[in-house]
Amino acid sequence: MKKLLTVLFVLGISLQSFAGLKEKDVIGSWKYKVVFEQTTLTGILKFEKKDGKLTGEVISDDGNTFPLTKVEIKEDNILYFELKPEYEVLSGDVSIEGKKFQGTVGNYNGVLPITGEKIE
Repeated sequence: MKKLLTVLFVLGISLQSFAGLKEKDVIGSWKYKVVFEQTTLTGILKFEKKDGKLTGEVISDDGNTFPLTKVEIKEDNILYFELKPEYEVLSGDVSIEGKKFQGTVGNYNGVLPITGEKIE
């Protein structure tokens, strides 16, 4: 009986670790921070589900809003997103663990570190 309980316990923990990132984990507002040389850019990444797929927008602290053109959940708890603020596409890859994320955002010119925390 002890062996059976031990096996079930270990199996339960294993299944939780393979459960991966779900849409419900992403949906909401996330405060982000990007540090670039002597400047820190901050704002809100807002994710929601519309017409059966993830979508969202970036709301910068200076008042600009940019729609996300692509939002995908990839393997290993990675959230991928794209936006087109002007003439070029910026993309982000962030690893979400609980209510925090970290990763990179950038384009063909280079990438910058991005961190964040869920606020809603």
